Amino acid sequence: MKRIHPLHGPQRGFTLVELLVVIAIIGILVGLLLPAVQAAREAARRMQCSNNMKQLGLALHNYHDINKRFPPSSIDGNGKIGIFVRLLPFMEQQAMFDQVRYDGNYVQNLPISLNRLDTLLCPSGPQLYSVSTAANEADCYTSHYYGNSGPIGTNGQTGQTYTRDTSRENASFGEYATDGIFQLRSNLRFADILDGTTNTIGIGELSYQKYGFYRAWTRGLYWYNGVALLSSKNHKWPINAAVNGGFTMTFNNGGYGSQHPGGCMMGMMDGSVRFLSETIDMTTYRSAASRASGEVLEL
Repeated sequence: MKRIHPLHGPQRGFTLVELLVVIAIIGILVGLLLPAVQAAREAARRMQCSNNMKQLGLALHNYHDINKRFPPSSIDGNGKIGIFVRLLPFMEQQAMFDQVRYDGNYVQNLPISLNRLDTLLCPSGPQLYSVSTAANEADCYTSHYYGNSGPIGTNGQTGQTYTRDTSRENASFGEYATDGIFQLRSNLRFADILDGTTNTIGIGELSYQKYGFYRAWTRGLYWYNGVALLSSKNHKWPINAAVNGGFTMTFNNGGYGSQHPGGCMMGMMDGSVRFLSETIDMTTYRSAASRASGEVLEL
C-alpha cells in the first residue's frame, strides 16, 4: 500500500489553466507599462527639442547684440550660407565657423555639414540627413529647425494679403513671404518687430517623416529662376498638415510640424518656446508669423 509522508501532501505542478492565467496577467501588465514608458520617452524628447529651441533663441539674441541685426537667410555671392552657419560662434562652434568659405556656391561649405549639430536635430525627428544626392549632399546632416520667412495668405483682421516678393518666386518652389524675421540680404532688428517679440515666431520645427526637402544645414537658399528657401520657410499651411495629409509640398511651404503628438515647437522672438497645437486657428497662427502687420491677436 502506497504511503504519503505525513508532512507532505501529494506533489503537483501548475495546471494549464493556471499557466494561462499567469501569462494573461503578465500580458496585461506589459500592455499597461509600455504606453507609460513610451510616453515618458516622448516627454524627454520633447523637452530636449524645447531646449534646442531655447539654445537657438539665445544664439539669435547674442548675434543681434553683437551685429545689431538678425542674420539674413542668405546673401548672394556669399556661398549661399544659411542662418545657422552665422549663429555658429554663438553656439560654441567658433572652430567650425572659421572653416566657412565665402567664394563659389553652397557646395564649398558642404564639408562643414558633415558635422552633426545636435542642437539642430529634434530627438523625435526621423530624418537626420539631407535627402539630396547632388554634390555628395546625401552624407550631410540636415536641420529640423527653420527661420520664419513670414505668413502666406490673408490677414484675418485687416483683410489684406500678407506681403510677398513675387519677383523671386518660382511655381515649383512656392511663394516667398517677406513679413517674417529672416530675409535675403536683410538687416532686420528687434525694432522692426512691431507686433511684439512675445507674439512673433522666430524659429519653427519641421521634423516629420513625409517631408521631402531636407537639405544640408549649412545651406541658405537655392536660386534657379526663383528662390528656394532652405534655412527658412513660409507659414502657409496648418501645423502637421503634411503629417495628416492633404496639401502640396514645396521647398518654401514645407509645412511646419513634428513627430510630437498634436503639434510642434515654435521659438518666439522673446526667447521663449511654445508648443503650438495643430488645431490652432489659422488667423492666429499666421498673425504669429507676421512681424509687422498690425494684428492684436495673442497666442
